[in-house]
Amino acid sequence: MTLFQAFPKTRNATRLVALAAGISGLAATGTVGHAADLLSVKTQPNYMKTCPAAGDGFFYIPGTDTCLRIGGYLWGEGYYNTYTNYPANYDKTYALATAGVILDARTETEYGTLRSYIETRLRWRSADPWSSGPSFQWPPSAEPSSSEVEVWNAYVQFGGFTAGKAQSFFDFYANANVLGSDPATIGDDTRLSLIAYTHEFAKGLSATLSFEDAADRQGGIFAANPGLFSTDDYQAGVRSPDIVANVKYEGEWGTAQLSGALHQVNAVSVLAPVNAVQDSWGYALQAGIMFNLPALGEGDTLYLQTAYVDGAVAYLGLVDPSGSYTPPDAFQGALGGLSKVSGWNFTASLLHNWNEKWSTALFGGYAAYDFNDPTAQLVYGNSGGTNYNVGGYLAFAPVKHFTVALQYDYTFNEAKNYLPTSFGPALSSVNASQVLLFVSRDF
Repeated sequence: MTLFQAFPKTRNATRLVALAAGISGLAATGTVGHAADLLSVKTQPNYMKTCPAAGDGFFYIPGTDTCLRIGGYLWGEGYYNTYTNYPANYDKTYALATAGVILDARTETEYGTLRSYIETRLRWRSADPWSSGPSFQWPPSAEPSSSEVEVWNAYVQFGGFTAGKAQSFFDFYANANVLGSDPATIGDDTRLSLIAYTHEFAKGLSATLSFEDAADRQGGIFAANPGLFSTDDYQAGVRSPDIVANVKYEGEWGTAQLSGALHQVNAVSVLAPVNAVQDSWGYALQAGIMFNLPALGEGDTLYLQTAYVDGAVAYLGLVDPSGSYTPPDAFQGALGGLSKVSGWNFTASLLHNWNEKWSTALFGGYAAYDFNDPTAQLVYGNSGGTNYNVGGYLAFAPVKHFTVALQYDYTFNEAKNYLPTSFGPALSSVNASQVLLFVSRDF
C-alpha cells in the first residue's frame, strides 16, 4: 500500500498539506532530528554506541562517558593423573567446570585513560590434584566436591599506576600456551596484590617498579638440624613487600623482558621463637624473550626464559607432584644464622597453528636448586634437587571461539646425592603424568 492509497481520495490534498506543514514546523524547531533519534533507538536492537577508540566489543554505558566490555569463557576439564607411590584412596581422575566473567571499563580523562578490570572465575571441582576428593561411601570424605569463587584479576589503572590484584610484573612466559586450571609446568605464574608504576620511554619500551604482597612468595624457613629442635616451619610474618622491577620492549618481531625481585627472608629464631626474629634478603633475576614466527604460521610464537634465585625459591615455579620436594627459602642454623637456598631454571614454549582450525603447542622446563648448608644436606639426606617437565597439546577449533583440546605433560623431581634419613624425602625421585581433556567457549 502506497502513501496515497492510505487516505481516501477526497481527503488526499487536505492530509498531505497538513503533513507537510507539520514536518516544516518540526524542522524549524529542530525536533525532527530528535524524533528521528528516538525512532532509531526504538527500532535498532543494538542502540548502545560503540567505543572504537577503546577497542572491539566496547560500548558506552548509556548516560556516561565510560566504555564497557563484557566478556567471559566457559571451561570443561577432565584430568587423569598418575603419581609415584600414589595413595590408593586418592582420585586419579577428577573434573572441573569453570565460568569466567570479565568486565573491562575505560573512561577517557584529561590525564589519560582510567581503567577498571575485573575477571572472576566461578568453579566447581570434584577434587584437587593429589587428593582423595569426594567419597560416595559412608562415612563421607573430609574433602567433598566444592564450588569456588576466585578473583583472578581485580585492578585499577590510571596515569601509569596499577593497583589491585594482577599478575606479578616479574612474570613473563607465565605458562603461555598451557591449558587448564591445574597446570603442572615449571615457570612463574603468580597473581597477587600489588601497586606498581609503569613508565613508557618510547614506543614499545617501558619500565615498571612494583611493590607486591610477599605472602604469596613465602617458601618457608626450616631448621638446618631439626633433630635438635623440631620440623616446624620457622617462617616469620611478612614485614616488607617484595620489590619487583622490569624493563620490557615490544616490537613487531616479538617481546623481551628483564625482571628482578627482592624478597625479604624472615625467620623466627629456633632458640627464642617468641621474641627473636632475624631478617635477610633474597633475590630473583629473570630474562625472557618471545619471537613472533609468521613464517611458520599465522599467530605462531616461541618463548624462551631463564631465571636465577637466591633465597626466593617461589620465583622458580617448581612443580611438586607428590608434596615432598618443595625446598624452603632458607635453612636456619642452631645459632640462628640463615643459609639461603639458590637455584635456576630454563623454560620454553612453541605454538604452531597448522590452519584456522588446528593448532599444536609444545612446552617444557628444567630447574635445579641447591641446599647451601652442609648440616641441612646431611640431615635431610640430599644436597638439593632437579625438576623438569615436558608436554604439549593438540587443539581443534571447528568454529570461532570454541576449542576442544587434548593435553599431556610429564613431570620429574629428583633429590641430588640422595641418602635416606628420618627428615628427608621417602624416595629419591617422584614423577607424574597428567592428561587433560579441555573444552572451552569464549565470548
